[in-house]
Amino acid sequence: MTTTATATSEISTQEDWVLHRLTNFYTPDRLTLLRDILANKTNISLRILDWFVTNYSKMNNVSYMSKAGKHVIVYLAYKSHLKAYSKKMFDPFCRHARIDFQGVSTTVGQLNFFAWAMEDDVIEYLFEHRDDIHADMETRMNVGGEAKKAAGAEHTRKKRHELSHSATKSLKKHDVKIMVSFS
Repeated sequence: MTTTATATSEISTQEDWVLHRLTNFYTPDRLTLLRDILANKTNISLRILDWFVTNYSKMNNVSYMSKAGKHVIVYLAYKSHLKAYSKKMFDPFCRHARIDFQGVSTTVGQLNFFAWAMEDDVIEYLFEHRDDIHADMETRMNVGGEAKKAAGAEHTRKKRHELSHSATKSLKKHDVKIMVSFS
């Protein structure tokens, strides 16, 4: 007798696997940080976090060394995780089926996104540079709004355009210290 896996059982299996990994990842300190961000007890909103990883990091090619000594290029790391997990399983917003995770109403995708953001020190970078990122978001979002006001009564729909040029379509040199050892 052969059995075939259905799409729902595969998704459930992937969710279960990711959730199991996340259960081990979320220490009490990390869970407190997650709760504080989701409850708006910090100056970091989901909107600015999403803007940072999708637009600001792309335009400014943000890169840094994490505390773990890993060279992080934020936009490329974000796109890599998004490709690996899909939007449902890697989403800063609480879209799709909610679960109760240690007293937090969230989704597996949101937990997974925040785990990546904490592990790669994205949230820490955002805390340090929040004002610059917020100013960029406000400036670039208002440019479209001013054009609408200037147009007045004419309501023609503008075509979508890229807010920032892709970091993958250009070349940037990163000076990173590495150690090579031969044993």
